[in-house]
Amino acid sequence: MILAIWNRSSFRVSDYRWYWAANVLVHITYLLQAVALGWHMLEVTGSPFQVGLVAFAYGLPLLFIAPFSGLLADRMKRQWVVQGAIAVAVLTSAALALLAQTGANEPMALLVASFMLGGTFAFYAPARMALLPNLVPDAMVFNATTLSYSGTRLMGFFGPVLAGYLLQFTDIFVTFCVQTALYALGAALYLKATRFLPSPKRKGGAQASILQGFGEIRAYFQRNRALLGLLILSLVFVPIGMPYQKLMPIFVAEALNEGPAALGLLVGSASLGAALSGFAVAIVGDVYPKGKAILLFSSFFGLGMVVFAFIRQPLFALGWIFLVGVASGLFLTLINALLLTQLPDELRGRMMSLWGMVWGLIPLTTLAGGAIAEFWSISVVLAFAGACVTLTCVILWARRSPLLDL
Repeated sequence: MILAIWNRSSFRVSDYRWYWAANVLVHITYLLQAVALGWHMLEVTGSPFQVGLVAFAYGLPLLFIAPFSGLLADRMKRQWVVQGAIAVAVLTSAALALLAQTGANEPMALLVASFMLGGTFAFYAPARMALLPNLVPDAMVFNATTLSYSGTRLMGFFGPVLAGYLLQFTDIFVTFCVQTALYALGAALYLKATRFLPSPKRKGGAQASILQGFGEIRAYFQRNRALLGLLILSLVFVPIGMPYQKLMPIFVAEALNEGPAALGLLVGSASLGAALSGFAVAIVGDVYPKGKAILLFSSFFGLGMVVFAFIRQPLFALGWIFLVGVASGLFLTLINALLLTQLPDELRGRMMSLWGMVWGLIPLTTLAGGAIAEFWSISVVLAFAGACVTLTCVILWARRSPLLDL
């Protein structure tokens, strides 16, 4: 059995192994940075709304830059886009470390840095995801995608935990220095994995304007109603359900009365659950009705969030958020795999940028959540988000959405 799993594993491909290592290393750094910036802003200002504003500044570029970055990833070598984005992240992280060392911790400086780092992710993410299928044979793309997502989620456990303990036992300057070094190492590993990849295939849409280029994506969704249903669900699951990660500093400080170490463990526990569920998907393979699995576990995620919102015991919260992470991991692993396996290569950059724009809505909902938490309760925010996700799944299931046919 182990031999059979290995024979269909994309880890057999050397370049993919380097890509996987680079992918998880850069992702651990982005998550470390998210925890560090959110907690640092809370320390500097004491305002839950400002924590939401940091997340808003980080995610805003995804909404406005992603259309350009997707077209760029379909026009030029995607590895160049990846390397350029990480280079800017290295410089921005180094600037944050310098500001922390000199004591210039102005909220505006943190917001600008968060916006810059969000901009790097807006270019990095579509290009990184679109180049993955170019590294492995077609038969391995589903496996490669699930392993890639699971790896980033696994490092998503270590990233927040590392951030929490760095903040607890050192200071913000050391945390930003570690962040800078990890970005640089990730860039070196990407160079090793992708240095010989050719430019992507091109068709007319990849050479056209933004509106014309995305017209091909629109036409594809018109022909594939199941993927359209998946996109509709993601427009609720991601912008409404996933901001809980950005708002976790508020929940830890106000609901649990704990510090940054507990914050890192909670965010990391959710990521660990997502990683393990993703590895399970990779091992099982492409042998089950994925649409039904997506709706089922998305519903579990929503219900889990409702319960989590009212937990006040740290150990119970740690265990429960792990289960919430399992449910979210199954949804996100499957949607990433479906988007990459069902689209032709010349559309992948634009599709991944569209997926990035969905994530780019998170700043708006996080900002709203921070404002509500400021004047009402973080528990109300989390419970409402979970209820919206579950209700959407119930509606799609009751209306026999084409998503069920995937």
